[in-house]
Amino acid sequence: MEPVFAVAHDPTVQPAPQPYGLGQTPPPQVHHGGGVGWRVGARRVLGLVLFLAANAGFALAIYRSRHSARDLALVIVAHVLFTVLVFCGAKLKQLRHDRTRPAAEVAVERRRVRIGVWVVSVALGCTIATRVADAATGLALKLVVWGVTVVVLGLVFHFIFFGKDAERCDVDLGCGQAGRPATALHELSPEEKV
Repeated sequence: MEPVFAVAHDPTVQPAPQPYGLGQTPPPQVHHGGGVGWRVGARRVLGLVLFLAANAGFALAIYRSRHSARDLALVIVAHVLFTVLVFCGAKLKQLRHDRTRPAAEVAVERRRVRIGVWVVSVALGCTIATRVADAATGLALKLVVWGVTVVVLGLVFHFIFFGKDAERCDVDLGCGQAGRPATALHELSPEEKV
């Protein structure tokens, strides 16, 4: 007769997942036969198609502006800045998912890349605004073009540095997630600990 407290070994029963500590990320989930893999491939294909379409558009613009040196320079500079912006965005996305290096090192590099994205965005916006303002007929229209450019670049600045995904933490200053100074766990209120 088997004791009441004995547990039979059932191979279909999975052990309970081990909890992970504060500040640790959960182990990656393994999906067998799920439908997640095609989404990643579809995103990559869509990104490649959009990038090729943008390059085709720039090639057409270069062809159309081949007789004007000024227009040709504008198209080439805009294409180079756009390409640098796309690669900076890809680097930022790669750093967002980087778990192989220390978090402080990744945060510093992400901040540098965000500054690079901001500089390239300003250069691209000013390049296009200069050409559009030159083509505008009146002073009021030129001021509207520059006003819209400043507003759009201000929004870009806000979303790059203060958006939902941007870290509001400067590692050198030692501030926490929501922009407040980093504190020890025992100094947090019970609501903040949860």
